[in-house]
Amino acid sequence: MIKQIDWQGTPAYTLENDKLIVSICPAIGNNVYSIWDKTLQREMLRVPAAPSDLAEQPVQYGTPILMPPNRIREGRFQFDGRSYQFDINHATGNHIHGMLRSQSWTVVASGERDGKLFITSSIRLAHDANVQRQYPHALELELTYVLEGSRLSHKLKVANNGTTAAPFGYGLHTWFLLDGEPESWKLQLPVSSIWELDELNVPTGDLVPLGTYDALLEGDVLKGHNMDTVFQIGDHPCIAVLSKDTVEIRYSGSDLFKQWVIFTKGEAHDFICLEPYTWVTNAPNIDLPAEVTGLRGIEPGESLELEVTLEVVYK
Repeated sequence: MIKQIDWQGTPAYTLENDKLIVSICPAIGNNVYSIWDKTLQREMLRVPAAPSDLAEQPVQYGTPILMPPNRIREGRFQFDGRSYQFDINHATGNHIHGMLRSQSWTVVASGERDGKLFITSSIRLAHDANVQRQYPHALELELTYVLEGSRLSHKLKVANNGTTAAPFGYGLHTWFLLDGEPESWKLQLPVSSIWELDELNVPTGDLVPLGTYDALLEGDVLKGHNMDTVFQIGDHPCIAVLSKDTVEIRYSGSDLFKQWVIFTKGEAHDFICLEPYTWVTNAPNIDLPAEVTGLRGIEPGESLELEVTLEVVYK
């Protein structure tokens, strides 16, 4: 069942089956701001109390869309011979988390197909003057959420309708609840190394061994962890598994996702953010091959597709 709802004066949508109720707000960042698990009778995400909270702090709730993800040092970089200056929107003097966090998307289709519920929304960056003065590219993004059983898919298609190659980085900043019980939850994260960060949480360009995070390869209890850590996936699949005795939450990305950021907002207690990124923080300013940083461009007339999947497995 798909319903349009009035979320305290803001239009939103719910996708509901016998497993999950997924709430989406296309009007504020196309954010999946709530996932209610019917089997476990629990909320999975950090939910804003009101649309105004989501609008005022769009990266603090649900599943914020980041394009590009994380920090750009001083908001400046060069790509394909062109210079870019993004707004400085962080106290450290850097740009952070891109320009799609609270933009309004347009719903273009919804329905049921082969037992799957879906809703498709789009946004054309050429129509947004604030985006264009920082990122002058005519990208069109089409995002489809698909709910099937206890699996929610985020399927993105990005087309470059402009005349110049567009630098492209994408990520999600998904806030999973730990219910105040970090001792009950484990995280398994197949990764190869850590990006060393400077005092402003910007990568230095050096990759270092996992060290104590080696335990994440097999799964480690979250109690005592304090992470704002950038991981290189390497040759591993892009998948994070958050689990406890009753459930396993499998969060995965398609091949374009090369990095993870894991953020616990202080010592792990209430939340953990699992953040799949196609490019690493500050990627255009890191002097390493694109296959390492994830930096890529979308040529005029070209498009790319990517997918992130959240699957709940009950034990």
